[in-house]
Amino acid sequence: MNLAGRVALVTGGASGIGRATAVRLAAEGMQVCVVDIDGSAAEEVAESFGGIGLRCDVTDPDQVDATFAACAAGFGRLDLAFLNAGVTIDWSGDIGSLDVAQYRRSVGVNVDGVVFGVRAAVRTMRSLGAGTDLAILATASLAGLMPWHPDPVYSLGKHGVVGFMRSVAPNLAAESIAVHTICPGITETGVLGDRRPLVERIGVPVMEPDAIAEAVMVALDAPADATGTCWVAQYGKPAWPMVFAPVESPDSRLNVPVRLR
Repeated sequence: MNLAGRVALVTGGASGIGRATAVRLAAEGMQVCVVDIDGSAAEEVAESFGGIGLRCDVTDPDQVDATFAACAAGFGRLDLAFLNAGVTIDWSGDIGSLDVAQYRRSVGVNVDGVVFGVRAAVRTMRSLGAGTDLAILATASLAGLMPWHPDPVYSLGKHGVVGFMRSVAPNLAAESIAVHTICPGITETGVLGDRRPLVERIGVPVMEPDAIAEAVMVALDAPADATGTCWVAQYGKPAWPMVFAPVESPDSRLNVPVRLR
């Protein structure tokens, strides 16, 4: 994807992976809208490279729609949406002790935020007639590719992101909108919190957010026929595409891309 002179929107952009990616995209010549629940922090990051900072609760579809509209109004177009906002919740991992409000918060940010974001991105791109070479990316996790016993609800959400993004990709290909998912291992973000010393003490290396920003660049440089790919980002390795085993079934006759619009 050609980035120079084009427009990106990054959710969860005030810190961690979102901030590192917003900074990298700006360095590549993009105009960037930095979106975060912390509006002041979003504005501070955006000001560092001449972008636009916007506050948004990604669990609210009306706020998401308004944020995409504000970005398009501010820069006149939208070429890339990176749906990166994510949270973990404070619980023991014991499903019997799960608080429903905490559950709703986790699913609201990690799943609804991606679904609402993809919907808003597609509507915005269509309304602008932005042309070809467009992209929508979402941050999932290795916890979206394997069971994550410490937080099954987080794993639920990230598996949902992987399945959703893989499923919409063929439907959007005809509109020249590439869809990719980024699946990082343990990274220094707000999700990790203050647990880095504990994680490293048991021998798990922690990646810096810049490594995930590099994985985003790999995804954006992928050929058009790679749409729907999950890019795995692991410590000390370049991002690589996850290969899913096919399920041979007559049901696959029904599993064809939807003809849109």
